[in-house]
Amino acid sequence: MRHFDAQFDAHIKSGATTLCTCWLITKKNDVALGFTDHDQMLSFNGHQFMPSAGFSPSATVQKAESAVDTSDVMGWLDDDRIQSAHIQDGQFAGAIVDTFKVNWRDPTCRHHFRRDFIGEIIERDGVFRAELRSQHVLLNQARGRLFQRTCNAEFGDGSCTLNSIGSEYSSICSITQITAYNALVVSGLGSRDSGWASGGQVKWLSGQRKNKAMRILRHEKLDGTDVLYLDGTNHTLSEIGDQLRITFGCDKEFATCREKFANQLNFQGFPHIPGEAFILKYPSADNPLDGGVLVN
Repeated sequence: MRHFDAQFDAHIKSGATTLCTCWLITKKNDVALGFTDHDQMLSFNGHQFMPSAGFSPSATVQKAESAVDTSDVMGWLDDDRIQSAHIQDGQFAGAIVDTFKVNWRDPTCRHHFRRDFIGEIIERDGVFRAELRSQHVLLNQARGRLFQRTCNAEFGDGSCTLNSIGSEYSSICSITQITAYNALVVSGLGSRDSGWASGGQVKWLSGQRKNKAMRILRHEKLDGTDVLYLDGTNHTLSEIGDQLRITFGCDKEFATCREKFANQLNFQGFPHIPGEAFILKYPSADNPLDGGVLVN
């Protein structure tokens, strides 16, 4: 059962409500966009909620217990804040959507109804449709470790323990040239050798793609300039001058963790798991398979 504050409760019980719906979308780059189905702009909590005639929610399908509630929001790409390039770049994937019921005569009289996350979002012929998933989706995230030979930690996270944002393993750079759909020329790597960032990560610190992180496929030095080839992307929203954090690459192999980083005690994999061919082996003089130690 929902509980409303006294002001909102009294308005509902008045029998003559003046309510509208407001949505606040907070993207992963920290940009917050406000929309309302009212015909005038509304403001509260430091945000402006702009009227959008082509912004329409569907009914929410509520499910029992911890199942994920779902609903849809459909709209027209008639607002410069939501463009096809933004959708294709994945800026709205995982964005937070807060839904409010607001008295448009007095926006201080309002209720925060729900918080959802954008799941699948598609765009076609100037129309977008976004799936909203309730906070129960957080309960469906995988927990624990994977039983695999390679490390399942991200370089520099709490399990890895290495300082990935320290000067030894990362550099702050800026884009100086965009040469292809997946290639960036950057400055700031200084004397880093060619290949230093291969397999690493680039994270935007400014610009339209702020907070977006991508895998670096290859890092080359060409005529003294550093070129990064990223994991397939359209750089429509990248701009010369964008600030980036480039982090050293790790191939997640045990030998690399031991020989390059001396961090084998924190390796988050199981390097001595017998391979698939092990089940085809049979005892021999050199390999009796008597239950003894396989790796010394």
